[in-house]
Amino acid sequence: MNNKYENFEQILNKEEELLDSLTEKQAEFKVAVMEKNWEKLTSVINKINVQTDDFVELDAQREEMQNEMRAKELKPYSEKLGTLRAKLLKWKIENQALEKYVSITKDFIKEVVDNALPQSGNKVYSKRGMIVQPQPQSIVVNQLF
Repeated sequence: MNNKYENFEQILNKEEELLDSLTEKQAEFKVAVMEKNWEKLTSVINKINVQTDDFVELDAQREEMQNEMRAKELKPYSEKLGTLRAKLLKWKIENQALEKYVSITKDFIKEVVDNALPQSGNKVYSKRGMIVQPQPQSIVVNQLF
């Protein structure tokens, strides 16, 4: 029975370590996006994916063990569980902020491309109703020497 509690505490500690590490990687991700350092961004994303998978696996184990324990048995861990929830919430909020930044930037770039090449997003249909790839319009530039 004592082993069960040690395993539960180890899982909580590992989850907290992973969340701290993910928070650090998240800060690196933000810097890489802002600096447009694509190599660093790719590296950080790979590390975040690995750590997120590890966290999901640990969290499933914790949840399974937590469901088997009674409320009285969980009471000593309530502070640690609260800390984990707070860190996870902070991480999720930061992710949402980064997602919003990336979305806004993507929309801006799409608008610039659409304005520069207006027909790139339009669909052109043939007489038979089939979608045909639009061809760029010819542009004539007059240069005066």
